Amino acid sequence: MAPPVGDGWQARTAAVKVQSPNCEGAPLQRQRWKRQSIRSGGFTLVELMVTVAVIGILALVAVPSMTGMINNSRLRGQTEEITASLQLARSEAVRRNQRITACASGSGIACAASANRFVVFWQDPTNAANTELIREIALSSNTSVNGDAAGIEFRPTGLISNGGAQQLQVTVSDGARYICVQISGVVSIKKEAC
Repeated sequence: MAPPVGDGWQARTAAVKVQSPNCEGAPLQRQRWKRQSIRSGGFTLVELMVTVAVIGILALVAVPSMTGMINNSRLRGQTEEITASLQLARSEAVRRNQRITACASGSGIACAASANRFVVFWQDPTNAANTELIREIALSSNTSVNGDAAGIEFRPTGLISNGGAQQLQVTVSDGARYICVQISGVVSIKKEAC
């Protein structure tokens, strides 16, 4: 009796004849064939194609959330950088005993209501042409800062000069964060408007 034909591994399998337990000298009641696999390690083409298809599907699901995570990280980083600049402006005002202005700027030290640059500068109160740029942040192309067109001016006491609390909105793509500057000069970050 020949071994049964299997699943295509016949060249790699060996058939072993196993006899049923019986008494000595008695005729063989039944023969069974047991297949031993001599399969080598590795992957078949079908297994490899299924794995690649599963990885492709997972990538399609993960890419949109990855883009959102990158934008959120960029927004958080830009907001923290502007917050640090506002804190620097406050400390410079106290240290120099002078007024320091922080604002969104399109170019130079001219303040704007919305721009993709942020500057901190000192301007001589007796001669407006005499200025010193303390810090300049060039934001990424899809990031903008929106706030008061006059900027935020810190007094030598560390308080802000503009009437009441101020708010800056930092926008990246579809997300926004708000930087709140209290009258006392304290700076905080919020996800909702101040």
